[in-house]
Amino acid sequence: MTGLVLWILLVWVVLLLIEWVIYRLQGRRMTGVQYILPCVALLGGAVVIMISIDIGGWNGIGYALLGVSLGTAGMLTLITVAIMDVVFRRRRRN
Repeated sequence: MTGLVLWILLVWVVLLLIEWVIYRLQGRRMTGVQYILPCVALLGGAVVIMISIDIGGWNGIGYALLGVSLGTAGMLTLITVAIMDVVFRRRRRN
């Protein structure tokens, strides 16, 4: 279980680093492009879970856990990007 939590945190950090690179490449502006990567990660996790249902057995459980970790990291990234977008908009307004 500890490995799964560490894997989720590792994927989340990698996604946040990619988001930071996108933010820097866009001239330090938040745009709608930054919402695409977390949604793709969340959708990818769901697809992996659906594939694991077809596999079944112990291998299917392993793939389902992989899908859950990918989906969770995508959701955490999506929440983080949304919070940062709100914070940046409030800073710009003041």
